[in-house]
Amino acid sequence: MTLRAAAAAIALACVLGLAHAGLARSDPITIDPEGSLSALACPSVTACTGVDLSGQEVTFDPLSRRALTHATVDAAGGLDAVACPTRAQCTAVDGNGQEVVFDPKLPGTPQPVDIDDANQLTGVACPSAGQCTAVDADGQEVTFDPAAPGTPTPVTLDIEPLAAVDCPSVSRCTAVDATGGEVSFDPNLAGTPTPVTIDNNDALSAISCPSARQCTAIDNDGLDVTFDPTDPGAVTPVTVSAGDAFSSLACPSARQCTAVDDDGRELTFDPRLVTAPAPVPVAVDGGVALSAVACPSAVQCTAVDEDGREVTFDPSPATQSQGRLTGVAARRPKLELSFVMGSSAPPIETITVSLPQGLAFSGSRKALEHTIVIRGAGAKKLRFAAGTRARTLRVRLAAATTQAQVTIPSAAISVTRSLAARVREGTVKTLTVLVSATGAGHQKIELRLKLRV
Repeated sequence: MTLRAAAAAIALACVLGLAHAGLARSDPITIDPEGSLSALACPSVTACTGVDLSGQEVTFDPLSRRALTHATVDAAGGLDAVACPTRAQCTAVDGNGQEVVFDPKLPGTPQPVDIDDANQLTGVACPSAGQCTAVDADGQEVTFDPAAPGTPTPVTLDIEPLAAVDCPSVSRCTAVDATGGEVSFDPNLAGTPTPVTIDNNDALSAISCPSARQCTAIDNDGLDVTFDPTDPGAVTPVTVSAGDAFSSLACPSARQCTAVDDDGRELTFDPRLVTAPAPVPVAVDGGVALSAVACPSAVQCTAVDEDGREVTFDPSPATQSQGRLTGVAARRPKLELSFVMGSSAPPIETITVSLPQGLAFSGSRKALEHTIVIRGAGAKKLRFAAGTRARTLRVRLAAATTQAQVTIPSAAISVTRSLAARVREGTVKTLTVLVSATGAGHQKIELRLKLRV
């Protein structure tokens, strides 16, 4: 390739650094060598508690990869769900209608208590240390104080088996059933809520409600359905991974959910973007069936599997950027930039581009706004206001976006004869373009496009 041809195709694809110190994806490690882990709760990024089908609990720090405690808390075995509203209190439920509450650091020998007439409890949620709600395979819910359960009375919600429950507040819970229905209720008030079909009779396996107005459920066929539990209306399930049997789901925010499946994979997606391209599942556990996942933050999830192992990872898709500069040697420079913001990064509100010595933005503000093209998702043209100072362009978008393709044509960039000549001659081999994107809360993410010839 000639120097002229190389100079005309200066390009670099690079990754835009995230605003957090990303967590490295780790290998699975065994934390429960004699058990099959069935459920998990992580009240903080440094504390997780899993329970298994032998009635044991194991508490560990997922960052240090160190098991802290390992104890039998239910000699009858068969723990199916666990919730930990604080680091000092967890409540697990079993297949015999019992609940057991314990301090995960000092579990001692807690005594399980029958709260559901020996029915199989399938899910539990504890919005506070003093209130938990469990659901069972007979379509009932039972609400109780885990430290002093007494003899609570189960309430029938559904004629179908209930598979999971989440309670974003002490007065709002939503459960899902084996035929694609959801039922929302106030656990403190007796009543007869009406189940609503949201998933075309497919068996829903898990639910997560980041707020009282938004829940996401997943099923055994790779679909998710996001709805307002106070008014579900007519909702449409969305395929996020065709044919996958999801076992568990965690949504640390309204715009990010992570599901795990029976092939050892995790799938992270934005539940609000029903028209977005399907996300790609990522293998985290070598094909072993994952049974549960918990995400104490948008950038940290921990999953457990049927072989007694845990794996901790950053679920957030990386924010990516690409840059391409052409035509410098011919004095017709064109700069193209593209951004795809990761789920943990804020949507873009402003973009700032600084050119190296020898290049400059040219034209009036109105001329720049006329010649520069910015497109968002689906190639939709975005409105913006532009301004320049010295060799720096600042663009303010009319509406924030998670995707942006910026094209700055030669009519908006000038190049000196000296720089063009040095690029042709090969005495200039690198040009650096500084780019920053600012999102909500003035959070700034910067990158340096070092373009080599």
